[in-house]
Amino acid sequence: MKKDDLYVFYNNISKEIKNNEDNERYMKYFFNYFLAGDTSVYHKSIAEFKNFDNEWIEKLEELLPSIDKIISQPKSTLRYDEEIIIIEKAKKVTSTSIRHLAANSHLIKDIDDNGDIIPNKILTANPEVEYGIYENRFIMTLINRLVTFVGNRYEVIKSNIQSYEKKHINLTSNFDFNNNNVNLNIDMVVKSEADDSELKQRNEKLFARVTKLFQTVHGFLTSPFMRELAGKKPVKPPIMKTNIILKNPDFRNAYKLWLFLDKYNALVYDVDVQEKDLDLDPKFVASLNELALLSYAYIRYNQESRKEEYASKQSVEYTRKATKIVRVHPKDVVDNPDAIAMEDNTINEYYLDQNQKIFKKTLLDLLGDNISYEDALKTAMKQTLDITNSLYKSVFELDPQLRSEVENMFAKTDLEKSLAEAKKKAEIAKIIRETKEADFKETIDLEKQQLEIIHAISSEMLEKAKRRKKKIKDEVDKVKVVVVDQETITDPGELNERKIQVLKTIENLAQLKKDLYEEQKQFNEELEKIVDQELIAAEKERAKLEREELKRKMEEERERALERERQMYRETRDKIRAKYKELQEQIIRAEAERRKAEIKKLQEQFRIRREEEIEKLKAKVQNIG
Repeated sequence: MKKDDLYVFYNNISKEIKNNEDNERYMKYFFNYFLAGDTSVYHKSIAEFKNFDNEWIEKLEELLPSIDKIISQPKSTLRYDEEIIIIEKAKKVTSTSIRHLAANSHLIKDIDDNGDIIPNKILTANPEVEYGIYENRFIMTLINRLVTFVGNRYEVIKSNIQSYEKKHINLTSNFDFNNNNVNLNIDMVVKSEADDSELKQRNEKLFARVTKLFQTVHGFLTSPFMRELAGKKPVKPPIMKTNIILKNPDFRNAYKLWLFLDKYNALVYDVDVQEKDLDLDPKFVASLNELALLSYAYIRYNQESRKEEYASKQSVEYTRKATKIVRVHPKDVVDNPDAIAMEDNTINEYYLDQNQKIFKKTLLDLLGDNISYEDALKTAMKQTLDITNSLYKSVFELDPQLRSEVENMFAKTDLEKSLAEAKKKAEIAKIIRETKEADFKETIDLEKQQLEIIHAISSEMLEKAKRRKKKIKDEVDKVKVVVVDQETITDPGELNERKIQVLKTIENLAQLKKDLYEEQKQFNEELEKIVDQELIAAEKERAKLEREELKRKMEEERERALERERQMYRETRDKIRAKYKELQEQIIRAEAERRKAEIKKLQEQFRIRREEEIEKLKAKVQNIG
């Protein structure tokens, strides 16, 4: 419908009422009583503008290029798929193939006259490029999180990007008419899009940035990288700090983005409200009075004409409730905006990372006090558990000393209340116990996994020892063969030579056994030392990297804070200058008007005085004449 239609309709109605105003006694009669009553009019315009926080937009725009670079050049490794095939199809034979054939003699087909082995089947290893490494699965999981993160915010901003203005008018009147008391209330709220081109342009730019991020992350989701990793297992916190994640700048940015997603779980926005009272000119007030007349006339006419019909209706009895007093009109209240919760704020990588930093710092401090690694680890674990237990007590229990003071101040007389409190605390204790039992079970499972790894390594070492023993046994068998050969030799010189050879072989075997034993012992000792040293060195190196990262973050945060303060100072300075300039102009204008008024006043005084002097001169002239 066009605006012109509204104007035409309004003019026709107003013209018709105006033409009949002088001829209609009822209109004059109504207005006499209506205008004598208690009437109030409320007319206000309220505009609401939503300003969404763009911190997350800037962060994603900064870090998403690293994700794009990673998925365009993904990391990979070689995977060897082992398969037993017939010898004719084998393209390459490796040392693994030889060892497998030696352990599975049933795969040997024949041995020729030259002693060459002819196998029937052999183990082959086909190299394949493997993209399902931990770092790529980390990026895959991050992209899936980004799709949800950006998608939720895109939908919310899309449905809330428009700003609205509502015009609220309310007419309330209480008057007596025809021996009736009339309480008339006319209320209307018109909500429309706010006419603010600057704000609209700003919101459109923000939504365009969000749309670009939305399209970018969905482009990641449909990339060849994600198709290659389809079906791979996503990673779960805590994120393992591999060398690639720690040292590759793009993967470091990806980890920063993971931490940011954990920390930023709400969509923050502000609401700017512009409120103003709208003027009511006499013509508008007259139109409202006419509206009151028409409303009363239409309703009373229908009530009076249907009086007999209403009288025949069955009455319904009910109990009248107390009147509810409303202090604030709900249509005109603008609530303080709460941030829109986007993701579940449970324990995540960000909080886990903070706790890990505290735990590692404690462990390194203890290691620096010349304490063994085992004792330092136990002490650090105990301190961490003490913090958790203190958390339970601080949240669910009163401090014992404070509780005794409260009990001395207020004597316990309500046993039922005390029983309820005791039951509640028992339930809390049960929850804490179940939580600790679950944690204890996970610790036992972890210990079992490590024991299985130890068992596997021990089995491999035993297998190596068996192979060495077998080698020694083969040497001994060779010696036995030599001894048997000696029994068949009759030549004394050759027999003596064979004896010397056997003795040398026995000495070599004894020395070989001794060397093997010493080598195994030394290997085990060095292995334990290397493991301990590498573990401590890795912890120290990781702590060093984390300290450097923390220092860098603090410096960046300090620079950002200084920049914000500088910006705030510049804005405040500009506002003060503008205010001072405006005040100066007001003072100049006021001074000019004051001087102008004084000059006008002096001119008027001079004119009056001059006229008085002229009159005096005229009087003197007349007296002289």
